[in-house]
Formats: sequence, structure tokens, C-alpha cells
Amino acid sequence: MHSSEKIIPLFFLQCLFCLSLTAGTNEFVASISVDVATPLGRISQNIYGQYLEHVQREDECIYPALWDTNSTFRDNSGLRTDVMAVARQLGTPVVRWPGGCFADVYHWRDGVGPQEKRPLRMNKHWGGEEPNHFGTDEFLNWCKQVGCSAYINVNLGTGTLNECLDWLSYCNATNQRVQFWGIGNETFAPWEAGNMDAPTYARTLAKWSAAVRVRDPRVKIMGVGSMSAENPEWDRAVLQAAGQNLDFLTIHAYGYSTGRKDEFEAVAFTPVYFEQRLRKMLRVIDEFAAQRANQEPIGIAMDEWNIRHYQGDQLNRKDPRTLQDAVFVAGVLNSMIRLSPRVAMANYVFLVNGNGVMLVNRDQIVTTPLFHVFQKYRECMTGHALSVTVNCPTTTPPLPQTHTPKHKPPPDFKISPQPWLDVTAALREDGKLSLAIVNRHPTATAKTVLKLPSGFIPSTSWTLSDADVFSANTFIQPDRLKPKLMETSSKPEWVCPPQSVTLLVCEKKLK
Repeated sequence: MHSSEKIIPLFFLQCLFCLSLTAGTNEFVASISVDVATPLGRISQNIYGQYLEHVQREDECIYPALWDTNSTFRDNSGLRTDVMAVARQLGTPVVRWPGGCFADVYHWRDGVGPQEKRPLRMNKHWGGEEPNHFGTDEFLNWCKQVGCSAYINVNLGTGTLNECLDWLSYCNATNQRVQFWGIGNETFAPWEAGNMDAPTYARTLAKWSAAVRVRDPRVKIMGVGSMSAENPEWDRAVLQAAGQNLDFLTIHAYGYSTGRKDEFEAVAFTPVYFEQRLRKMLRVIDEFAAQRANQEPIGIAMDEWNIRHYQGDQLNRKDPRTLQDAVFVAGVLNSMIRLSPRVAMANYVFLVNGNGVMLVNRDQIVTTPLFHVFQKYRECMTGHALSVTVNCPTTTPPLPQTHTPKHKPPPDFKISPQPWLDVTAALREDGKLSLAIVNRHPTATAKTVLKLPSGFIPSTSWTLSDADVFSANTFIQPDRLKPKLMETSSKPEWVCPPQSVTLLVCEKKLK
């Protein structure tokens, strides 16, 4: 313990916690201790990645949001320069394309060559027509202009190995344009084109990944892991057969909300479920580690995740992102930061429209609360993750809301008392210390004592909060919810509003 830290005895804190809870007040006392001496691991910036997919045309996730020859903002290839400019502001590190389920029905040659000669195809998974105007060259050009890495998912479902290898050569023959390559998508699932059982997929992945590695040894290869780590036997089969060639095992996880006023706690604590699933998959990966010839450990890529909005049993991709969604997203990011560097990539579904970080129509771009969260985490939560101890009141939350309203967490997930505050910390390359604090209490302010490493004091703060948890930015009210930025005092205390996300930047005092 450093002499410069302000110490409050644990017994005293516990008494304050009890008084706060029993009195029914709208505040509680907490303490946050940060240990700089034992970093957890380097935070991969790729956990702040995004996702694009050719889903239903009416959701406008590709056309006209990214590519539109009728837009006044188009460049010579039809890409919207205004959307690319805002994506640059977001600081997107990596983007996955062309899906998802669409990847397993997509033939890349349909989307190259002169635009006027590209075939019009039926979208065999999502329905409707696919004009193939936004293809490989458009995607790579888009990534180059945005300043992000490309992650391509190949067609394992209805494609061939030669088709995959030709696509790899098309992209990487002259230079290293695409580093990340996924082989298959949810291949275990009955809804997926070309779905397979575990032994069949494992053998297929072993063959394809070996061939990809020979064609271009520089690439990073993704193998399909089980949905939300619910089937460890699938994951073991994949690792045993193909683990020598893999760099990542993928996992997909989803939360949901229905707009009920009483569901905030269930949504806010759903990231606890995400973290448990990530840890479960890591245990399976660790079982295989001793057999791996390559000493570089296999990482997790959570290359699909989001919080869906439902009206009854109907998925609603048009519903705007809310403060509640932002609290959920910040909680998931905190979970991945705690597991650094083992969780090495993630891709939020979607970047544009359809549950998106950005809302785009033909004339307007709206930055949602999720945009602000991703942007600030990308800026502040870098470097090495640090151990954090939080002392505050706890609650036993409702069961997490996962996948769909009809889906329940698997039997191996057990809910336990959880602290109202969810906190991570990072020691940055510039020497500054950042804290990400999520107050998951719907009504109570957290009066927090900060126990920081010697010499550090808060210098600036960023807070996203509102009295209405369903507040959102829309085309009508584009700036309804914006973060509050301020310089802070040097006192080792901080107040976090209810249902809020706060990022604190701390600097060493000048002598």
C-alpha cells in the first residue's frame, strides 16, 4: 500500500454500504483500488472491431449506407465519403465482412470486375436481391480509406477450397492486404448453409487451414468455435484436428432487450454471462495448449456480438441504440479487457444501421450512444490491463437476457451476487492511467473513493448518463444523448451517476 493513498478501513466501508442499502437512499459508497504492479496483459485494440453483412436490403447495412452512386457524397467507385469520414473518427481497428450467414452463400467472383458486368443474385440466406456492387475491391478500398484492417470470412458452406485460395491470392498476391481470414461461420447450426457435425467440420477445417497457411504463411486464421461456448466437445474436436494451424477460435454471443421498463438490471448484468462464456472457452483452449507446436497461444475472436431489440418475438433492427445498450456494451468491453490478451478480437454487429453504432440514411449520419462508447474506449483503454479491486454493495441480478426472448442461459451458468460497479483499468503507453466505470444501478449514485497508484490523480473525465435509460440519438434528435467531458479535481473521490458509463484519465502529479 502506498503512503500517498487515502485509506478507509474495510469495516467502515462495509458499515456505510449497509447504511446506504437499508436506508433506501439514492446513493451508495464504494472504493476502487488499482494495482499497477501486476498487469493482466496487453489490451488488443482489435476488441473494438466492427462488422458488416449483406442482410435484408431494407435494413440498409450496405446499400445505400456504404455504397450509393446516387449520393452527393460518393467517390468514383460509389463509396460514401461522409460515412467513411465518421468511421475514421470512430477509430475502427478491424472490420469483418461479408458476414455471417451471408458469407456461406457468397461467391466472391460475383463482386469483382466492372460494376456493370456483375451479376444480380438472390440473397440465398436473407432473401431479396444482391447486386454485388459492394464487393472485395470496394471493401478493401473502404478499409484503406477508413484506416482499419480487413477481416474476410470465406465461403465454406457453398464454396470450394480452390475458391477460397483464389480469393486469398486475389487479395494478397502483391502485398499483405488482408491479414485475418475466417473459415466457416456457425457451421454447427441447422440454419447455416453447409452445416456440419463436429468431426466433419474439424476435418474440413484442418484441410482448408493447412492449404491457406501454405498459400500465405503470414495470415491469421479463424476456426469456428461453439455458440457461446455451449458445446465444449465441438471446440475440442476443432482444436484437436486443426489447432496447429489456427490463430483464433471464434465465439458468438448476443444479448437482447424488449423495451420493458423493468428489464434494465437483466440487461446491465448480461455482460457477466458473456465473461463466463469467454472464460469457459479459454479453459478448453488451455487444455490444448500443451499439444500446440506453435508457442503463440490461440486467442478468442468474439466476431459476432451485440444487443438485439425485440418487439415480442420479432427482431427489430430499426430500433435506435439507447443508453441501456451503451451500459451493456461498456460491460462487455470491460469483460474483454479483463481477459486481455486472451480475447484478441471482437466485432460488434453492425457498424452501420441494423443495431448499428452509426445510423445512416441518404442525407444524414447519426452517432449513437454506442459510437461514443466505442470511440472513448478505443482512445483511453489501451496499453496493459490492470488488476482492480472494487468494494461496493452487491445484488443478485435477474437471469441475463441472451440471444432471443425464448432463449435461456444454459444450465451450467449460475448467477451469483455481483457488485453494482463494474470497473477496469489500463496503464497506457503515454504513462497515463485510465479507468472505465460502469454503474449498473438504475437509481443510485456511486460515491467512490479512488485508491490509485502513488502519484496518480484524476485529470479528465468522460461520462455518458441520462435519467431516461431509453434515451437515444435519432435522425430527429441526433444529439439527444452526448457524453459530458470535464477536467477533474485532484481529490481521490469520484461520483458516478446511476445507469452510467464513466472513463477517467489519471496523470502523475508534477513535483
